[in-house]
Amino acid sequence: MQYSCDVILKPLQTTQVTGAILVVLPKFIGDAINTLPAIDMLREFYPNNDIYLLARPFMCEIFARNATNKLHVIADKRHDSGDTHSVFAKAKYLKQYQFAMAVLFRGSLSEALLCTFAGIKYILGYRQNGRTPLLSHGLKLNPNHHYLHRYCQLVNDCHGQPFRYYQLPKLSYQATDRVANHQTHTSVAVYFGGKNKGPRHYPNELALQALQLIAKQKEVHFYLLGDPSEKEESQQLASQLVAHDIAVTVLTGTTSLSELVDCIAACQLMISIDSGPMHMAVAVDTPCVAVVGFGTSAWSVVAPKNKQFTALISQSCCLDENEIIKAISPEQITQAALELLS
Repeated sequence: MQYSCDVILKPLQTTQVTGAILVVLPKFIGDAINTLPAIDMLREFYPNNDIYLLARPFMCEIFARNATNKLHVIADKRHDSGDTHSVFAKAKYLKQYQFAMAVLFRGSLSEALLCTFAGIKYILGYRQNGRTPLLSHGLKLNPNHHYLHRYCQLVNDCHGQPFRYYQLPKLSYQATDRVANHQTHTSVAVYFGGKNKGPRHYPNELALQALQLIAKQKEVHFYLLGDPSEKEESQQLASQLVAHDIAVTVLTGTTSLSELVDCIAACQLMISIDSGPMHMAVAVDTPCVAVVGFGTSAWSVVAPKNKQFTALISQSCCLDENEIIKAISPEQITQAALELLS
């Protein structure tokens, strides 16, 4: 059998894993959403084993929605507490579950140490950051692979490559009254980020022009999304839209993460920068226009895979990272939005 990446030891037989399974999720929401197809693979391999997702506290609520009597979520507070000894404390806590296997979708050394201290026999992960000796089954990371590919490959290769394809991420959502059921208006979720997003932020003056152009051609109601730190910028944009008699509701800083997913699912379109809400939209099948400047990861490895998704990628040659996204014009955003809505 040929492997695209060397596997340490022999492929796992599912009969070897007789206890619960720990899955360590990435720390960013978009990355964590991209692990969902790999988690589905694990559930197929181990339908009778309890699987526990170790997630940052703010993400637990959306993953808990997929929980069953065999899929559970554990809050990982190590990164929020500031306690330098919390790896040992967490390992002691995890020991009570008597995990037989751990799958590391986070690439740091501390995750491998955590699982080792917790006494977990089988530890699956990519060989990086000096943790190779701690892995029972490790793969060499190909940085050109899409994140979806990486997570699924880790599970698939370590089990002998029985799968040839993976599914796309799907998030559960619920009906919400935060987004009105308009008879005459199209509901459009909008997330252009704030200055806290650095080069990914799409400036308010350009965002205003794009939303005005869309409103001139279609009856729309915009729902501005974001976290509390972005509320002031959303309020400024909303005030400008109202001044032009454009319907808008500011939800920035008022929703939990699960409510954010519900609001995006209730809209007919999402316009977003390269960030978590973009991945949410794709995972709930809301058509999405992405405005992509200079990101935190190479776009080729994080770009959502969906037929109702349009990415506007800056072609700027500017050396100033903050200027790159400005090369995407309001007219481009308008055209892409109207095409998806049609």
